[in-house]
Amino acid sequence: MKTLIFFLSFFGFTSLNAQTCYDEFYCLDFYDTICDYHLSIDSSTNNNIWQIGMTQKPMMDLTACNTKAIVTDSLHAYPVNNHSVFTITNLATSGDYYGFRIFTASYYVQSDSLNDFGKIELSLDNGINWIDIINDTIYSNHFSWFSPKPILTGRSYSCKDFSVDLADLPSIHSFQIGDTILFRFTFFSDSTFDNLSGLIFDNICFYDFVEGVSETRFNSIWSKIYPNPSSNLFNIEFDNPENKSFQLAVYDMQSRPMFTKSNITNNKIQIDMQTFTPGIYVYKITNLETKKRSWGRFSTLN
Repeated sequence: MKTLIFFLSFFGFTSLNAQTCYDEFYCLDFYDTICDYHLSIDSSTNNNIWQIGMTQKPMMDLTACNTKAIVTDSLHAYPVNNHSVFTITNLATSGDYYGFRIFTASYYVQSDSLNDFGKIELSLDNGINWIDIINDTIYSNHFSWFSPKPILTGRSYSCKDFSVDLADLPSIHSFQIGDTILFRFTFFSDSTFDNLSGLIFDNICFYDFVEGVSETRFNSIWSKIYPNPSSNLFNIEFDNPENKSFQLAVYDMQSRPMFTKSNITNNKIQIDMQTFTPGIYVYKITNLETKKRSWGRFSTLN
């Protein structure tokens, strides 16, 4: 549980081995301070309780993760009438605009499920407008969840992971390379004290898959991969009713290409990952003629 990528100016983002902070790939590791400049806790909000530290709350569920993270007070229950915010900022690289960026994190929640809750939002216009990536219904077709959406209210009873592909979201705005993308994390509580832990975020990472400068913008299409996870063979099905020619590309989580295959004219392809190191990979299905594309994440086993 150690990675985060948003807008807080105290924390560090780094690669998985906690050595370097890249624009294209980095994580927030609360045991490291290399990438602190991406993170800021909003001191203008009243009684902001977001803190970095070990979670030592006595009211936490016994199965919950206990590690250094960003938490709504590392020692005490969250207070009443609270509105706490932290933000992460990223400079758009070519991966943000032309390729895609995956956002992953872990969370733990223990709150009153009626009125106390968290939100995760992003802004592509320097905070003028915010998109709720969990509950939004207007732009939801432009990002894809690789996991169940996080439920930031009630009780999770343990640390949960989530992962979302934000690739196509910038394409619906006049968003350029060099622009800023903001991520805002908020916790709200009502006037009733519940003696509960609140929210914890950890393992927050951005993965940029940079493809070089191109003015091409792609429309998303449906695809799925199965079985997932698997130790060797995977099947990818995707929307191709006109039997157009697609290209498949597979990357590891450091954006390194593993292999490609061209001239796929049906709606299904099988890939063999038996010779590759067990871990998490991403596939991309693309048709340049029709400007259609689909992404997916999958895991290989020993």
